[in-house]
Amino acid sequence: MNKHVIILLTVLALSAGCKRKVSFRQTPVPSAPVTVKVVSVHMDRISGSTAYVGTVSSSRSAILSAPAPGTLESLSAREGTAVTKGQVLGCVRSQAVQSSFKAAASRLAQAEDAMKRMQSVYESGAVTEVDYNALKTKVEEARAAEAAARDTRDRLTLKAPFSGIVNKVWPVVGTEVSIAQPILEILDVSTPEIHFSLPENEYYKYSEGTNASIEVTAIGKSFTGRLERKGLVASPLSRSYDCTVALPQGAREVLPGMVCKVRLESQGRECAVIPASSVLTDTGGRFVWTATGGRVDKKYVSIDGFSGKGIVISEGLAEGDLVIVEGARKVSTGMNVNTTQ
Repeated sequence: MNKHVIILLTVLALSAGCKRKVSFRQTPVPSAPVTVKVVSVHMDRISGSTAYVGTVSSSRSAILSAPAPGTLESLSAREGTAVTKGQVLGCVRSQAVQSSFKAAASRLAQAEDAMKRMQSVYESGAVTEVDYNALKTKVEEARAAEAAARDTRDRLTLKAPFSGIVNKVWPVVGTEVSIAQPILEILDVSTPEIHFSLPENEYYKYSEGTNASIEVTAIGKSFTGRLERKGLVASPLSRSYDCTVALPQGAREVLPGMVCKVRLESQGRECAVIPASSVLTDTGGRFVWTATGGRVDKKYVSIDGFSGKGIVISEGLAEGDLVIVEGARKVSTGMNVNTTQ
């Protein structure tokens, strides 16, 4: 056969083959819903307590010092001595203060004497009102100066400003003391206070007046108190607030510096408790899978601690939600599931 004829027939056969269309039709294979186990959410009022480490301190303190330079003439108080309000604890001798007081008292006596003599003259009209008022002003100034000098002299006698315990004594009798030099410190331990730090994320969980239990390990006793003060400025390092718990009157065996454990009763709140294994984590945070109408839905939740029954969920779930507790790792959003309880 002619070679050209064979080539022509081959081309025609190939052209005919290219015009044929081969089609493939895929038939979807139905998938059966996954069977998962769920629990129904029930909102319960959760209450509890959180423990913090606190330190005992006195409710108030005072440092007695010399009002002027002088010599510590006497000092009856010793560290650890119990004192009562107004009790004389020591005395500072200052010749300069005594001289200043005598001079002020003398000027006051002279001014008052001059005022008495001028009074009769003023009433007769022989002295002008301007001169009379000028002398009256001098008398008032002399009285103020005498009162200030008298106060300084009186403060040379060291007295307890309130009942308490002498915590610290610095100088010894016979030594020279300077103005404002600390001599002794008094602590009021009748109503001790507990200071502790409250983290910023727990600041609004408690309010002033919240009941507290205090365990003092050093003496093996427990007390009840209340949250008295909450700090307003957080520590720049720990991001916590200094708070104070007041102990009841009469807890005298609790001494400043003792370490204790403070438990605050948290206010009741509506929360859900679910198995910890049902809570998962992704880039968006912690979440659970729920089944609504046979379809899977993802819900992000907020965790607020643990209980004996599981993990406490404070936000993200509502009463009646069906949380997937078994098979949670086999589902995804929108998937159809069969649920069992």
